[in-house]
Amino acid sequence: MKISHDIENIKLTSGEIAELFTTYLNNSSSIQVLSYLAEKAQDTDIKSAVNKFLDVSKSSVVQISTIFKSINHPVPKGFSAEDVNLKAKCLYSDRFTLTFIRYMARFGLTNYSEARASCTRSDVRAFFNETIQSTVELLEMSDNILLSKGLYIKEPSIPIPDRIDFVEKQSFMSGFLGEQRPINASEINRLYFNFNRNSLGKAFMIGICQTTRDVELKEYFIRGRNIAEKHMDLVSDILKKENLPIPESMDSEVTDSTETVFSDKLITFFVVALIAMGLGVNGISLSRIMRRDISLAITRFMAEIALYSEDGANIMIDKGWLERIPEAADRNELIGN
Repeated sequence: MKISHDIENIKLTSGEIAELFTTYLNNSSSIQVLSYLAEKAQDTDIKSAVNKFLDVSKSSVVQISTIFKSINHPVPKGFSAEDVNLKAKCLYSDRFTLTFIRYMARFGLTNYSEARASCTRSDVRAFFNETIQSTVELLEMSDNILLSKGLYIKEPSIPIPDRIDFVEKQSFMSGFLGEQRPINASEINRLYFNFNRNSLGKAFMIGICQTTRDVELKEYFIRGRNIAEKHMDLVSDILKKENLPIPESMDSEVTDSTETVFSDKLITFFVVALIAMGLGVNGISLSRIMRRDISLAITRFMAEIALYSEDGANIMIDKGWLERIPEAADRNELIGN
């Protein structure tokens, strides 16, 4: 990416610095995870999809570095090839890998769109525009491969109404006592997304638990696996009451390998980053669900996940792994000096 002299004279806003800094760290960690998944993928179509994602992530960190260097801003340290063991045995199946990158692309599309809306400098806008387009193409590619191989987990169909109707009673939003309406299409969509995301997260955690040596981290990841399983059970109970099918678990897509794949620093950061994305997704779900019992379940999800995320961040701080996002000037300290 070329930086014009005119752009160089325009300071990055705090919002632009935050989005670029966070995007750099996220993609820097993703490169190492994707490198391993690409190395172990057996299916040529799936390997191509992972490599495309890898190229997008690599391009992202290069472009962000260029922008930061143009204003003499330090580039985040991030992660390197030293944080992944490409020679380790295969830990996840091709089906897991393809589903995993699809969900990463979906999370990325949400985050990049939000980041783009926060930016005004032309080169930063151009960067996020390009990244959004690349992510859309990746999502399209992964969807097509999943469909062609019969691996796409579809949501159930519901009857087509014969007319447009309007809500007439406040009981439309109830869910604990008295009259309770059937679950609607939006709520089905968010619950299935929640279940499938937690199923994928649980499978990912199972693999990490098998390969992590640090006792503290192993306990942390086991706790994450258990949280994901509990959330899957809660969603399953709701779906059962509505006589809707429960999606298939991804547990069987993890191999029996116990060989260490990722560094402790990388995998802890990656897990905490995924949790942060999950919190954002749950927030969107909460805005689209109107039945109180389901809203309360999502709220409980968020509270438990937020606490888990905070504990992960504390572990990273204790171990000196958490890179500090640039901050405003500390005026009190400057005055004291």
